[in-house]
Amino acid sequence: MRRFTDGAGESWDVTTGKESWGTQVLLFSPRSGGGPRTAVLAVETALEASRLLEAMTDEELRSLLAASAPWG
Repeated sequence: MRRFTDGAGESWDVTTGKESWGTQVLLFSPRSGGGPRTAVLAVETALEASRLLEAMTDEELRSLLAASAPWG
């Protein structure tokens, strides 16, 4: 899991997850409450997803958050 701050100064936790059909995603959870969001990753395994998350910059996470969809 990682923590980062978006462009508006809000803190987010982000972790990897898997959708029911096996697609690897990032799950963004706002620290201040509110609904989580997801972004699909172009990887095939949980290990690849974890490695990608660890290698991402905060700017890359902000971009994925901006393109994410509400979870659920």
